Amino acid sequence: MGFFKKLFKGVKKVLKGAAPAIGALAGIGGLSSTAGLLGAGGALFNGFAERKRAKKQAKMARRFAAQEAAISRRNTQRLAGQQRANFAAAGLKIEGSPALLIEETEKLGAQEVDNILYAGNQQAKAYKRAGNNAMIGGFLNAGSSFL
Repeated sequence: MGFFKKLFKGVKKVLKGAAPAIGALAGIGGLSSTAGLLGAGGALFNGFAERKRAKKQAKMARRFAAQEAAISRRNTQRLAGQQRANFAAAGLKIEGSPALLIEETEKLGAQEVDNILYAGNQQAKAYKRAGNNAMIGGFLNAGSSFL
């Protein structure tokens, strides 16, 4: 279990145990401290929720990139197959220039697949970074609500 999950579970236990005290504080006029505590809990919760959402978006970005890469791979294979069929129909052997053309088509297709996967990975990293920043922001907001 990660550090933040342990910390959040600890905060949850403290808030559960503090519920009677929060009610008492609210009853005696300590409403501002109660609001600060509740604000801190809300800020922490929002930070963790944003991080979880960002992780899901990152997973979806990688999955979408993998699907796009598979489509690109199939299209490249179709194009190379069509080139082979055209050369065969023209009575040419697949050697020399025709072979080089097919090889170049396959290399360009592989580069396109790599570019798609790289872009998906970069998008996923950006989502994760945003989620981590939101979580840190939640901690900072929680701390400032006590001030």
